[in-house]
Amino acid sequence: MFLSKHDLKLAYGVDMQIASAFVDRKVPIQNLYWKSREIYVPSAPGYYFMPIFSDLLFRCGADKEYLLSDEYFFISENILHSAALLEYEIVTWEKHIQEIFDFIIPFIKRPELFAHLKRYFAQPILKKDNNSFLGTDFLSLNRADSYLLILACIPTNEFNEQKAIKSWYALMTYFLILDDLADIKDDLIKIQENVLIDVGLNDIGIKTIYNMIDESYDFLSTINPIMANRIDHKREIMDLQELLKSIIS
Repeated sequence: MFLSKHDLKLAYGVDMQIASAFVDRKVPIQNLYWKSREIYVPSAPGYYFMPIFSDLLFRCGADKEYLLSDEYFFISENILHSAALLEYEIVTWEKHIQEIFDFIIPFIKRPELFAHLKRYFAQPILKKDNNSFLGTDFLSLNRADSYLLILACIPTNEFNEQKAIKSWYALMTYFLILDDLADIKDDLIKIQENVLIDVGLNDIGIKTIYNMIDESYDFLSTINPIMANRIDHKREIMDLQELLKSIIS
């Protein structure tokens, strides 16, 4: 299914210029992340998170001109290509991170943030760093964090790094929870990382999931109310107790 710039604006609150830049962009050649894809932003969270997050960065003070630049897209696409190599088990997590470090160096504008990120990714197991706002309490919700390296390339002095990092976790915690809810049965069989497994398939775990969704809603309502409204609608119709029963049975 195709997402238009108007869909991104009306359904997710994305700035129209940012939405247009993503919708109109050609699929990168020989990029594994877009393997077999014919459009840049299909209707899948793994793709439309990009314009939503770019819009959040704009709301955090990043210069729109940079967010629309070929450099920004080049960095994003290279990170995602490496992420696809990791997903297909062509490279290890360590190799994935090192590949990004190697190509991103010429584009770094925020060396202090880059140093924080390097220390975070040097951990054998990613865990929450309260001093830098990096990470969550659950490894499965940190699995897409290599994309955060793009923040170290944003040149704008007024850019609020901490707010942007909080925006990332608010958005991606919600998207990754939805992804893991859909994949829980397969992930249990294949022993894949899944936040439901991390929190526990019980009433306490379910409460933890709802609390995390509530936190995503609360933060995003202060920065992108339209996106927050989508989260609010989803949590209203979500029935984790029924899902738990289906898993146990």
